[in-house]
Amino acid sequence: MRRSIETAVDIDAPLDKVWDVIVDFDRYGEWNPFILEARGKAEAGQKLWLRMQRPAKAHEEVHTPTVTVVEKDRHLQWSGIIRHAMVFRARHEFLLEERESGVRLRQREDFGGLTMPLAGGMVWRIEEGFLLMNAALKVRAESLR
Repeated sequence: MRRSIETAVDIDAPLDKVWDVIVDFDRYGEWNPFILEARGKAEAGQKLWLRMQRPAKAHEEVHTPTVTVVEKDRHLQWSGIIRHAMVFRARHEFLLEERESGVRLRQREDFGGLTMPLAGGMVWRIEEGFLLMNAALKVRAESLR
């Protein structure tokens, strides 16, 4: 089973400023309501440490995905699994597109694995988390102009 979600936000800031906010994992705790804390480097092959809290969930989760794609100012991707790729896997992407009035940021997550039929509520909460994160990222990047 597979499932995807995608959100987008237009940000009135230069492309390099938006990129810098996305890849500055050490500062996520200052602005990000979804990924509360992050450690690691935006380099292919690097393992990240992400402390997250999905909306409407009381507990936090820690995930350790691996960075798989880094195209400066364009595309950042990481992938992770829980237990085994057949059980649950996810691939997260930030896609940036420069526009006349700033940047369009798309966040996309592709999910797969045998547990997907049971994960409907989780996916909905993750999409809500993306929307909260998009709004906060927009405020952060626009304040750095």
